[in-house]
Amino acid sequence: MKKYICIIALIGACAGGTGCNDGFLEKLPETDLTAEGYFKTAKDLETYVYGFYNETALYPRNTYDNEPFSDNIAHRNDMGLSEYVILKGNFSKEVANGWDDWKHLRSINFFLANAVRATGNEEELRRWIGTARYFRAVFYIDKITQYSNVPWYNKPLETTDPDLYKPSDPRTLVADSIRADLEYASAYIGEDLGNRTLISRYAALALLTRFCLYEGTYRKYHPELNLASSAGPFLERAVTAAEEVMKSGVFTVSGNGRAGFSALFTSADLSSNPEIILMAQYELGKGTGNSAFHNLYGDYALSRTLMETFLMADGTRFTAQPGYDRKPFKEVFLNRDPRIYETFATPGFKKPVTTEPYTVIIKHGGYEPVKYYPRDLATLGGNTWQSCWTDLPLYRYGEVLLSYAEAKAELGTLTQADLDASLNLLRARVNMPAMKLAEANADVDPVLAAQYPNVSGANRGVILEIRRERRVELALEGQRLQDINRWCVGELIAQAPQGMYIPALGAYDLNGDGTPDIALLASPGDLGPIADLPGEQQATLLKYYLSEEGEFFLSEGTRGFIMFTTDRDMPRRWENPKFYYRPIPITQQVMNPALEQVFGW
Repeated sequence: MKKYICIIALIGACAGGTGCNDGFLEKLPETDLTAEGYFKTAKDLETYVYGFYNETALYPRNTYDNEPFSDNIAHRNDMGLSEYVILKGNFSKEVANGWDDWKHLRSINFFLANAVRATGNEEELRRWIGTARYFRAVFYIDKITQYSNVPWYNKPLETTDPDLYKPSDPRTLVADSIRADLEYASAYIGEDLGNRTLISRYAALALLTRFCLYEGTYRKYHPELNLASSAGPFLERAVTAAEEVMKSGVFTVSGNGRAGFSALFTSADLSSNPEIILMAQYELGKGTGNSAFHNLYGDYALSRTLMETFLMADGTRFTAQPGYDRKPFKEVFLNRDPRIYETFATPGFKKPVTTEPYTVIIKHGGYEPVKYYPRDLATLGGNTWQSCWTDLPLYRYGEVLLSYAEAKAELGTLTQADLDASLNLLRARVNMPAMKLAEANADVDPVLAAQYPNVSGANRGVILEIRRERRVELALEGQRLQDINRWCVGELIAQAPQGMYIPALGAYDLNGDGTPDIALLASPGDLGPIADLPGEQQATLLKYYLSEEGEFFLSEGTRGFIMFTTDRDMPRRWENPKFYYRPIPITQQVMNPALEQVFGW
């Protein structure tokens, strides 16, 4: 059965809604089926489980939609969403939304409670039960990352059930239950990879690796939980789950060079790509397309700190270059890690609709994303929402390799052989020098050390370099915000982001064609900085005026980094540990007084 998975939009927002108990009180999924008359065969279970694929709330929430709220992003059009409101200090349980999607959990638990009625091939029955438990794990991973302590339900609740109004269970119980669901799923779903849009054993193992790394590092770096002593078993399981994928021989790092890396995000068909564990599939004329191409149309732009994280092509640090923080736009992209050219709109990038090089929008900061931008017209579609026909990766082998290396580094068991079997395969794809364990620990990058001040120990240097590699390789894949949260460095997103550096007012060639294409001036009447240009050339320039721009300014007056007025007028702030969590809406506490807020909300 071919299934087209609907993916969360690349810049999707957090869910809003009404009271969660409306979801709890829903009796059955919206059909006329009865438990006694329906759950008879493995085919019945299969049909029911396929319904979960169409519920976007049951996909890993951090697949794409959290990226705009991380420090990878400098500019975003919509500043009214909860993540920004929190940073601006205007958020409370009285205005919070969320907590309203528990109906999805009831649907899963209803299935699991009644699947035992079915008879037939035991392997098939367990496959569909395992898939349902995978989806329950996804549901609860979203909850634990937002609220930490939440009620754990493993049965469908009726309106008279006293557990409907029970207090939240401790994080430890919920995390252990999530892990148990994923253990069952990875044991029984099966290895059939005939359709990589369907959950396989390896998809469950990929999520198990991701979750155990998340929970292990979260416990290690968050003292408010007082759970550091229990971090080890989660990190160890992250390693062994990753090893199961690595030793299977099913997956490899795909492609060579820039093109090989880019193909993961710009291909019309990923179904045979050996790096793909789970994917979202889109085809022209069959269902809804994705909205990846809108990235380049001004929805958001990338940050200076992300640009600076990419190494030089020879493996040295960009931030060790003389005057790195004052290099103009075109110079920052010279001789860099090849992945930067498939992540940023660098000089010379061309959209498939034209032969002319693209000129970035400086009022957004100048660093624009191209990672998912289609490279040919056949997959671009029209200039409308959800009209892009590229397939998109949900889980890929590259992430598993990075998680393996990080978990072993955190455990203190990482060897050079481990790096060569994991992270260095990703570097080799784009012809970057291999990471050396001893060198990384002997020469700690002071820039990374300042970003992650809570990392210590003998493996400090390599942990920092693995974090660099993770940020570079997985940029715009939705992992960065959760990485910041689990590493307990939320202050990074409280810093006012910056874009490109402008040395002085005047005209600039940003698209690499050798001719100035934009001009930044003080005001419409001040043409002095471009007076030496011919009149016809002045007329063709796209002009920006500091006196009239409402969105951005320069950090040093008439020169400096592009910054944004919303952060100048309403500075960001961070409250630790409160802002790592989300408040339960007050309306839910009114309905269930047993629910308690965590960490200051």
